[in-house]
This record gives sequence, structure tokens and C-alpha cells, in this order.
Amino acid sequence: MKTVLINCSPKKRFCASAYFLFLLSLFVGGEKVKERLRSPADHARILEQLRDARTVVFGLPLYVDGVPSHVLRFLEEMETFCRKNGLKLRVYCIANNGFIEGKQNVPLMQVFENFCVRTGLAWGGGVGIGG
Repeated sequence: MKTVLINCSPKKRFCASAYFLFLLSLFVGGEKVKERLRSPADHARILEQLRDARTVVFGLPLYVDGVPSHVLRFLEEMETFCRKNGLKLRVYCIANNGFIEGKQNVPLMQVFENFCVRTGLAWGGGVGIGG
């Protein structure tokens, strides 16, 4: 079973998203592949990793109560790729923010849930982490 862990933080170093994905990776069995999503140049490489994966986990920061724009662009391409290749992935999300409450991540989680419904993927749920 292959799990793709996608760090969607635009930061180059010392980002909370990478830290939380690292912690998660300690508890995930099977093959694990870590990817970074920072620009459109990363899309093709990550999509190829998804081809034989069963699970994908997005780690990302909350931006203005939603998903960062570079991740939205990737999700659009991922939708087409998954439909074209008949992929049936399970999708999870770890979102972090600078607010005290993790519940501020609810709108972001709803975007991922709606993406899964639209794409025909299984929404596994998410964790919202506050500051």
C-alpha cells in the first residue's frame, strides 16, 4: 500500500506542514512517498506518484479561511488525472493555522470533502490544528 504525503506549504524550510506530515509518517505502514507542492512545475511529478497509490495526505496551511491558490490549481489537474486514469484514492488533510482554535480550518476541510465528492474519491477526513 502506497501513501503519498504532500507538503503544500510554500515555505522552503521550517514549516509546520512538513512537521505534521513527518509525525504522521511514523504511524503509516507500507510504502511512503514524500512530495512538495510549491509550483505548477511540481504537478506532473506528483500526479505520477498518485498513479499507483492508495492514499494521499495533504499537509497545508490555512490561507484566508481556505485552500492556498497553488493547491487549488493542483486539485483541478488532479481531478482530471484521477478521472482519466480511473483512480480511486482515499484523501486525508492536515491543516494548520495561526489561530488558537483548530476549528478555523473547517472551510478548508469542506473544500477537500467537496473535491472528493466531485472527483469520485473517498474523503477520509482531516485534522485542523490551531496555533
